[in-house]
Amino acid sequence: MDNKAFFKLTYGLFVAGTTWEDKQNACIINTATQATSEPGRMLATMMKTNYTTELIQKKGSLTISVLALDCPLNLIGNFGFSSGRDRNKFEEIPYALDEQGNPYLLEHIIARFSCKVEQTIDLGTHSLFVCAVTEAEVTGSGQPMTYASYRILKTGGSVPGLEKPETAAKATETAAAAVPEKPQKRWVCSVCHYVYDGEIPFEELPEDYVCPVCKRPKSVFVLEES
Repeated sequence: MDNKAFFKLTYGLFVAGTTWEDKQNACIINTATQATSEPGRMLATMMKTNYTTELIQKKGSLTISVLALDCPLNLIGNFGFSSGRDRNKFEEIPYALDEQGNPYLLEHIIARFSCKVEQTIDLGTHSLFVCAVTEAEVTGSGQPMTYASYRILKTGGSVPGLEKPETAAKATETAAAAVPEKPQKRWVCSVCHYVYDGEIPFEELPEDYVCPVCKRPKSVFVLEES
């Protein structure tokens, strides 16, 4: 099976948040989607090992903040590249609580949802939450951040709808015109789609290397050319 086929599916980028007892936490997810409109239901798939997933299973509810295309990459990193077991992810992030006491972002989002878990389906490495939407609000204008856009921006590229500063754009165009384009090779995690960008060539990484996001082994990475 060619796992790279999964990269052709479209994904958004969201922050899923919840509160259990005195602990608030949230993480980045890329699989949240509408299931039905009447009644309003959403589906959210999350890794079982995520601390946020554990808290959602205890609380039975969560929020989903839809990130804007102009969302700073460090905000995504704040919620995506570390565990809430070790730090308070909301320490310097503006947020509010919904009616169920779950946190959602106040900046760099275009919509937010409050969801009550009706059913949890075991998918092996992940849990699928089937949720009733109890609150929904458009919070900003603009386009949503997609996972494809995030991967481009993370490597210094540009995406339609998000203009670079004029000087940077001109410099990029000049450099691109002077240097012939070469295919870009990237090692991508087939589980969470993390793109390896370390200084050590991927092939030279030790065999016990694991994905920093989903903690899966080196063997699940696939080579992608673009």
